[in-house]
Amino acid sequence: MVSSKKWALASAVAAALALPATALATTAGYFQLGFSTASNGMAGASAALPQDSMSQATNPAGIAFVGSRLDLGVAGFWPFRGYSAGASPNEMPVPGSYGSSSNFFLIPHVGYSQRLSHDNYVGIAIYGNGGMSTNYHSPAASATNPAGGPFYDGQTGVNLQQLFVQATYSRRFLRHDAVGLSVIYARQTFSADGLKNFSGFSNSFNASTGTASALTGNGVATSNGVGFKIGGQFRIVPGVDVGLAYSPRMTMSKFTKYSGLFAGGGRMDIPANGVIGLAFKPTAGQVLAFDFQRIYYNDVPSIANPGPTGDDCSPTTGCATNDADALGNSGGAGFGWQNISVYKLGYQLATSRTWTWRVGFAYNNQPVPASQVLLNVLAPGVIQRHITAGFTVHTARHQDVSVAAMYGLPQSVYGNAPAGLGGAPIKISLHEYQLEANWGWKF
Repeated sequence: MVSSKKWALASAVAAALALPATALATTAGYFQLGFSTASNGMAGASAALPQDSMSQATNPAGIAFVGSRLDLGVAGFWPFRGYSAGASPNEMPVPGSYGSSSNFFLIPHVGYSQRLSHDNYVGIAIYGNGGMSTNYHSPAASATNPAGGPFYDGQTGVNLQQLFVQATYSRRFLRHDAVGLSVIYARQTFSADGLKNFSGFSNSFNASTGTASALTGNGVATSNGVGFKIGGQFRIVPGVDVGLAYSPRMTMSKFTKYSGLFAGGGRMDIPANGVIGLAFKPTAGQVLAFDFQRIYYNDVPSIANPGPTGDDCSPTTGCATNDADALGNSGGAGFGWQNISVYKLGYQLATSRTWTWRVGFAYNNQPVPASQVLLNVLAPGVIQRHITAGFTVHTARHQDVSVAAMYGLPQSVYGNAPAGLGGAPIKISLHEYQLEANWGWKF
């Protein structure tokens, strides 16, 4: 048994070191809907229903109920995002209908949990928390826009990736109750291209050269931070469990290469988020689970501040030193996102000792207001409804394979660019698919 545990831990560490850089688009805003393959078959509903070692990513208390276990998984993710725009005096964005390329991404995860004693458990999880990615390849060209690109600058897009490494301790007391604490190391990478037309709105704008040094085209920048998550799971009455977890805003180091884009001189923290869930087990083989999650995008100025309006900045002279419209200032322009609530409902049925089946539905309110569509051509995280299904099959003693599929229903937001930036009518759109698999070993 000791050698098996060492092998499991070595496998988890090796898989973590091998994780590729993962580009994501958006699900619940830009957070993933769920982190465990089993829970993703139920639309991510898992705060009170831990089923594998990845449950700690939602609720740190959960590993007290899954024991010693290793999980290795990967998801294939297909987001289809784009925009349509009408004519405006300055053609920003370029009029027409265009789609972002790079429509397939791999999202791996590793989970490990270990029972130390009857009441004490530890675990580690490595996963992509979320992100956003767009890549418009010269969608149009005209006499005023020979290079193409939605903002007159050729290939245009952004790529934000978030990798979490989470270490967890959970303690069980009584038979069905537990509390847990996780320490989380987060690493973000970001790049932006094709934003030269916003140079006059950046606090890094140089009027003599007409360029902004810390706005666009500076390659990949990195950001690091440490945070934590607390959680608990409790039995209310026989057959009904409640789970809750909360992670405060995580302060991240600045993207110094893009200090003229993100508010606060390049700071993009990870928003606070919390979840409360119920799991109702009417029979031994059935579970009905519901999670309510709240994501506080308004906590982070670079995400929540309104986008540039064009009223107070000039493409030739730039913005005033403390102008709120300036990209990169402490109170500067952002993407204009709002806090969202996410409602996740899932149903699970075990038809035998070998097979377990799942379905789910999730809904969230809209993070992107109609008034903020211009800059969100780059980050159209507008999906509000997800349908999921999945299963687990026990393939061998103490081993299982889980599969989950997700469809993010098409969603669009209609609005206009600010009058100071041409006032073009704009529609941003997104729909997506995901298929994932996980191999689990309980020892």
